[in-house]
Amino acid sequence: MNQNYDDRKIVKAYREVARQVVKKEGLYKYMDQEELQEQTRIWREKYREREIPERDIVNIFALAREAASRILGLDAVIVQLIGALVLGEGKIAEMKTGEGKTLVSLFVIYIEVIRGNHVHLITANDYLAKRDREEIGQILEYLGISVGLNLSGLDKAQKKALYTADVIYGTASEFGFDYLRDNMVRQLDDKVQSSLDFVLIDEADSILIDEARTPLLISDRKEENLDLYLTANELVKTMMKDDYEIEEHKRFCWLNDAGIEKAQRFWEVDSLYEAENQPLLRITMLLMRAHFLMHKDKDYVVLDNEVLIIDPHTGRALPGRRFNDGLHQAIEAKEGVEVKEEARTLATITIQNYFRMYKKIAGMTGTAKTEAEEFRQIYGTDVVVIPTNLRVNREDMPDDVFYTKKEKGRAIVYEVSWRYEKGQPTLIGTSSIKSNEWISELLTEAGIPHQVLNAKNHAQEAEIIARAGKRGMVTLATNMAGRGTDIKLDPDVHRLGGLAVIGTERHESRRIDLQLMGRSGRRGDPGFSKFMISLEDDLLQQFESKKWTKLYSKLKRRHPRDGKPVNHRKIHSVVLDAQKRIEAANYDIRKDLLSYDEVIDLQRKVVYKERDELLERNKLGVSSEKIIREVAERAFPTNLPEDEHTQEYYFRLQQELLGGTKFPHSFDEVVAMDGQEVVEKIIGWHKTVRDQFPPNTLNAIEKEVYLNLMDQMWVIHLDAMVELREGIHLQAYGQQDPLVMYQKEGAKLFEKFQQDYHFYFAHAILELDPTGLVRG
Repeated sequence: MNQNYDDRKIVKAYREVARQVVKKEGLYKYMDQEELQEQTRIWREKYREREIPERDIVNIFALAREAASRILGLDAVIVQLIGALVLGEGKIAEMKTGEGKTLVSLFVIYIEVIRGNHVHLITANDYLAKRDREEIGQILEYLGISVGLNLSGLDKAQKKALYTADVIYGTASEFGFDYLRDNMVRQLDDKVQSSLDFVLIDEADSILIDEARTPLLISDRKEENLDLYLTANELVKTMMKDDYEIEEHKRFCWLNDAGIEKAQRFWEVDSLYEAENQPLLRITMLLMRAHFLMHKDKDYVVLDNEVLIIDPHTGRALPGRRFNDGLHQAIEAKEGVEVKEEARTLATITIQNYFRMYKKIAGMTGTAKTEAEEFRQIYGTDVVVIPTNLRVNREDMPDDVFYTKKEKGRAIVYEVSWRYEKGQPTLIGTSSIKSNEWISELLTEAGIPHQVLNAKNHAQEAEIIARAGKRGMVTLATNMAGRGTDIKLDPDVHRLGGLAVIGTERHESRRIDLQLMGRSGRRGDPGFSKFMISLEDDLLQQFESKKWTKLYSKLKRRHPRDGKPVNHRKIHSVVLDAQKRIEAANYDIRKDLLSYDEVIDLQRKVVYKERDELLERNKLGVSSEKIIREVAERAFPTNLPEDEHTQEYYFRLQQELLGGTKFPHSFDEVVAMDGQEVVEKIIGWHKTVRDQFPPNTLNAIEKEVYLNLMDQMWVIHLDAMVELREGIHLQAYGQQDPLVMYQKEGAKLFEKFQQDYHFYFAHAILELDPTGLVRG
């Protein structure tokens, strides 16, 4: 893939194709619906297996453009057609807010269906999925293309019917869960998901990057001692700064020598790092993460005695989602709310690994260029910036920088008040609920009426955003700010300068800043944006560098404390540097998550493939005799090792394999035999028992037993992999790369998992008794 491609060249080439589409405006004008549908059918037949030449790409787009004009009264403009052509190449199209990405999707969906692909259209939430399915879906249906909506709660029959549609709208999690559920079914007919051909992702940065930090999990309840969380909470509350080390960027903390001693005294153990004390170490580390790395009203919110996760990039609460691997329980203990049982993972996949299974992936968003490297590295797709249809008329001012948050707060209130008095609508963006509530208090004290949008009242999001462009309206929002919903301006607001956007702090990601600015100045509207920040903001407070410390003390000495902005040019480069550093750290976290999940992903693919083959054949691929031989040879080696400990292990293994069976030799006889002789006697005996069963009955029993054991042991294996992952970072302090250790140890665990379910399968088959079998 060319890493030095030029956006402008790509856009220029596609502009010519788009112009040809517009020139064909009258081509399909006089065709009725039946004729348009017939044309669709002809193309689908013709191009199912062949490349589409440029001439017909132009015709296909021209037909879709005619249909959109008839149904929605919208004529796609040149830049929208360019965007669609970029998406058709499997790229990410960056298109500014208000440029009509929803209409752009029509063209790429239509042409992909003609290419013979199933199309999955991913949106950020169910509301947008329903809206887009209704809007674009009616055009597609007009052209004879079937459209579905993938919602949670549909039963198996509804899901199966849904997946026969050419185009399906839904959220990333619902498609991902369908994939996981499909790989837990007991009959091939119970699978619902169709082939993963082409996926088009709206708000691609939000889904492919921001959501990529939380894996999708299907789980059930796991029994454990929940009181341990409350006990560990008491320990962590006594910890002082010199008991632990912390790396805020990597979201990692650990005990130092003093902390280890304190924890060992508290738990009354000699060493926390002994195998039997692993649960105590794990729970201590979880409570430390909850206290020192997870912040209330930033990472989570407590509502009605319940801990809800806050999406760090949208500011939305995520009901029903829980931090995994015990972290949610730790936060519940910290906040003094009911500690609920931890979930046990039955199936899991990361967003990255799910979407990388599609044959072709494309996405559109208002902000992607800053993450171009990540899109290329993880998903193998380039970002192309599409020019706007009308020039952006928004005035983007340089940041105003103040010494203290207090000075910044006063300046924000002044800025908002004079705009409010002249009637200009203002959107104030904050990066956390805490600062959202602080600014709200300041505005109330100043007598400025305003509407508040954050994770605590997100249910009213659409109506709050719908009012945000009205004359004199002041809206205070965390960075959720109605993404996917345009802020429409009152007609007389244009002459007042359009919507004014005030950012109250720079976000950890430049993308989120650009999204906030992009709320204003849509489709050529006038607008204004400015960030008002302080040297006490979290972004700069956690930024450690000698240059910054030197500059900070220099500014303090030289500038008067009169409440006016400092605005030293070097501060702006420090802010940018801080953002770039945190973006890089967050990218490393996501890459790290992917690297670890890739280990499980390889294992998952092996297990799911074997499951599929078993369901397809309806009987074992290998003979049960082969598995019994392999297990028996492991349990009865020809040369038994001399040492007592190993001999004891084999003795237990042999008893477990033959215990409960009607093997016609006593254990004393077995011990006296040579290992190979025992193996042959077991195989011979199994054959005589096997011959007493009707073949179909035996095939059904074997398949059921094998599947049951494989699934049960897979769940136990996933648990073991989670524990391995949690403990592996301690290896870093032994000068070993934790990922390499995880790969090695994970491979050993996987081998053990395969051996275990084969062992228990062999034992179950040897236990079968044909006595009393009812013959049909």
